[in-house]
This record gives sequence, C-alpha cells and structure tokens, in this order.
Amino acid sequence: MQTHKQILGQEGERIAESYLRKKGYRVVERNYRCPVGELDLILLDRRVVVFVEVKTRTDDRFGAPLESVGPRKQKKMIKTALFFLTRHRLHNRDARFDVVGISYQGGEPMVEHIQNAFEIS
Repeated sequence: MQTHKQILGQEGERIAESYLRKKGYRVVERNYRCPVGELDLILLDRRVVVFVEVKTRTDDRFGAPLESVGPRKQKKMIKTALFFLTRHRLHNRDARFDVVGISYQGGEPMVEHIQNAFEIS
C-alpha cells in the first residue's frame, strides 16, 4: 500500500511530465533507477539530455519545493546522470539538470520550472 507522500510524489511527477511535454520535451525515461541513485524524469530538449528532479508540496512547512534540492541531492543526481550517460553512450550530448516544483495553493497545482538549476562542479 502506498503512502500519501508516495501518491503525492507520483501525481507531481505526472503534472511535471505533462507540463514539460507541452514545452516540447520528449520523455526518455521515468523513475530511472540504477546502483547509484534514482532520477524522476529524463527527457530530451532538442538534443540536450535533461535530468529532472520533481518536488511536490502541499504546504510550506518544510520549505518551498525547490529549496529541498540541496548539495547532497545534487551530488546524487550527478552520479546517477553520469551512470545513465555512460550506460547509454551519450557522453557526446549536452546535458543539464532541471528542477520542477509543484505546490498546491487553493487546490490547484502551481508549477515552477528551473532550467539549469545546478551544474557539475
């Protein structure tokens, strides 16, 4: 049985995917898992491989959705993305990391999309 948090997360990922598709992105993979981590969405924005973290919140008790992708989460995403690029032989492609925040205000989801939210340092 799924928890409320898991259901909310899945709904946020569906909303983010729909939003990004409308912007012209193509889905490569959803909920990519490998030995080093997990990525919510992997998409193509033209020829750029985009690794997306989706954060969904119903209130701001724990901060805004985008605030929760800190340095530790970024490092994990970078390792997972490098694993994906290596496995699929895509090192010749440009890549970036985006974050999509979904927050519910008045019952309606609000989407905030940050392109190039962080870079590999």
